[in-house]
Order: sequence, then structure tokens, then C-alpha cells
Amino acid sequence: MVPLAVSATREYSLPQASCPSCNCIGLEVADVEYDVENFGAVLMSVTTCRSCGFKHTDISSLTSHEPTATSLNVRSSGDLRIHVIRGSTATVLVPEFGASIEPGLNNEGFVSNVEGVLARIEDVLRFLMRSLKGRKEHRANLVLRKIERAKEGRLRFTLVLKDPFGNSTIVSGNAKRRRMGERELKRLKFGAQAIVAKK
Repeated sequence: MVPLAVSATREYSLPQASCPSCNCIGLEVADVEYDVENFGAVLMSVTTCRSCGFKHTDISSLTSHEPTATSLNVRSSGDLRIHVIRGSTATVLVPEFGASIEPGLNNEGFVSNVEGVLARIEDVLRFLMRSLKGRKEHRANLVLRKIERAKEGRLRFTLVLKDPFGNSTIVSGNAKRRRMGERELKRLKFGAQAIVAKK
């Protein structure tokens, strides 16, 4: 596993900013800058409200990148420790599970590892299962069992990040990266904005 090197940290207040959750004035921000091998500098910003505990995390690359799809074939339990940097505009896919996490208005970026990504997919699925019945509930249970086997290193799978703004990567020499074309971008959330931004 390639380690992430922290190159700088900074904390500051936004005394005039209001919390989007409770409307109280004053937010705290913590920035952590990472140097990622073969990718460049990445900034993780965490904004918190002392009043209600609201927290929002975002990831942005400090170097310019093309719209990129990055994939990793996860073949062993050791691969579960590989670092994953996901910007808030990235779509996360695990084709073998039929699972995807698409960006939304309140979407957060994160720095985690492959196992942490599986846990996030599992959390979303368990939340959605509260309203599922019949075949959909059965299918969701099958996916949960696959995730459990994958977390134990007993199921091979592919992790894919598609980021129209190139703010995401999988930190491994085994990860495959490719530039996405306009047709593929148009099928992604925020893809149209990335096309406009490059023109």
C-alpha cells in the first residue's frame, strides 16, 4: 500500500458563515493537504458547526487533471487497504455488485481505503432497504452478502471511480487510469459541466 504523505494542515474560522443545518453563525474549517504519488497534491477540507455538529467534507486536487476513470481489480484482502481519494463529483461503481454511488447536491468527498468504500456502499444499501420489499429486498440482501464476502477477502471485484473533474484516484500502481471522452461524460452527473469548463 502506498502511504499518503501529509504536507500541510491548517485550521481557521468562518465567523460570518451560517450553518446550512441549524443556521447558527460561525463555522470551523480544517484543511489537510496530501501529496499523492503519481497524482499530485490533494486538499481535504472539513467544515463543522460547533452548535449542532454538522460536518461536511470535500476533496479537491490542487493540480489540473483530465476527466478520469480509475479502476482497480481487488484480488486479495491486502488490496482492501489501498487508499481511495474520492472527490465530491465522482461516481463510484462496483459492477460485480450492480452498485453505484452517484454525486448529489450534498455529496461529500473522502479519503479512505477500499474497505471503507465497501462500508459506505453497505451503509447506503442498508438505509435504502428500509423501504424495499419483495424482489428488490431479496436482491439487496444478495448484494449485502457479496459485500460481506468481499470485506473478508473472499470475493474478487472491481472498484471504479469516474470523476468528470479528475479530483479522484485510487492510490495503487495496479490501478488503471484512462481519460474519459465526451460521450461517457454526458452520462455522468456533473459531466456536462466538465465539458463546458474545458471549452
